[in-house]
Amino acid sequence: MAGAEADRFWKEFASRHWEQQPLSLPAAPVQLDIGDDELLRALVLAADKGNRPKGSGLPKVVVTVDGRTQPIDTRSFLPLPEDRSLDDYTARVDERMRDHEWSVAVSGLHAVDAPLWDRAKRLSDDVYRYTGTRVAGRVDMDTFIGRYTSTNVGVHVDHAGNFGFTLRGRKSLLTWPPERAGQVPQHTADYASARDLADVLVGVPGALTYFPSEQLHVGESPDAVAVNVNIAFFTKSDPASLVIDAVSGLLARTRTDEADSGAHSAGGIPAAAAATLTALSELTGDEIEDLVWERHMRSVTSGGLGVGRPAGSPVPVPRDARVRIPGDIVVRQRRLTDGRRAVATQGHTLKVTDHPQVEAAVTTLAAGDTLDLADWERRVDSSAVPLLHAVLLRLWTWRAVDVEAALSAPAPRTEPLQ
Repeated sequence: MAGAEADRFWKEFASRHWEQQPLSLPAAPVQLDIGDDELLRALVLAADKGNRPKGSGLPKVVVTVDGRTQPIDTRSFLPLPEDRSLDDYTARVDERMRDHEWSVAVSGLHAVDAPLWDRAKRLSDDVYRYTGTRVAGRVDMDTFIGRYTSTNVGVHVDHAGNFGFTLRGRKSLLTWPPERAGQVPQHTADYASARDLADVLVGVPGALTYFPSEQLHVGESPDAVAVNVNIAFFTKSDPASLVIDAVSGLLARTRTDEADSGAHSAGGIPAAAAATLTALSELTGDEIEDLVWERHMRSVTSGGLGVGRPAGSPVPVPRDARVRIPGDIVVRQRRLTDGRRAVATQGHTLKVTDHPQVEAAVTTLAAGDTLDLADWERRVDSSAVPLLHAVLLRLWTWRAVDVEAALSAPAPRTEPLQ
């Protein structure tokens, strides 16, 4: 996504298209460059619910057959061990469904695959760099695979600006501006009367499509299997949700045994609810603020992806290394109510014993400056050294720091989630 051609694209995109009008380019200078093996690996990881980062609910898989969402086991619609390639996988499912329309939608692919997380964040950073906009909601990487006359929900609005990249086949997107809403049948596949009013965006390999968040749209790929990867920028967000989620997380620690669920307090309130009310009254504003900050940093430091970059294998940073934070990495820190220091980056937060010299070192790195560890160790208290190295270990695991060692050390290797 570098170079003069990409720069020209982004400048024109920001001035003419971002949240203004749709775009369809048969050949675009901006590409995700996702290989078949990468997408297949991510789908394999997504198929196993055990790979979902705790509390994220991602990835999510939705399978439809003949326009109806399948509430049954969808495992056979995702890659199986015998599928040696992306083409093997799609051919197997399409042969099985030869008398039916079908689709597989997987959102949150970035939650289980580090290279895809990097690609999604890079596009998010480019959007922010050229438009100056960070969306209020989340940023999502999803894939839509299948052979279907129309998207199963029919014409709809996602409240998400959408960049579309096609890996296989041909997908048409019909889009309408919000002022046409009264003329376009919605939540139905019977929209033929509005077809002539639509802008048609064509997705083929090498192409780029985009439509703004308030556009009505529907996808079509009736003749052959299409494979698309999308980056969606959701614009809607509930301002209270961060506080509610934080309070819920703190209260979850106070839940009583289910055996007491039928008991009541003296005031007639269920005992479990009374215990929760008591715990709520004991929470401090500072505790809630700490957790709100942490959850907000999950979005701020991930470019809106809302989930941490899948971690690599931990490798200690050499004591004689020179380290720096790359310019596209966001690092934030905070002293918590319990006295610890929180360091947030790449959608993760690390908490360590607070120390002023560690705070100063992280501040130096966050500003883009290089830290010579050997020189730094000679100038600080010995108690600060293991604390900073604990921070650097995690930052390197999350690919948030560049390390230049006297003897080249191995970079942390991203492992498939188990």
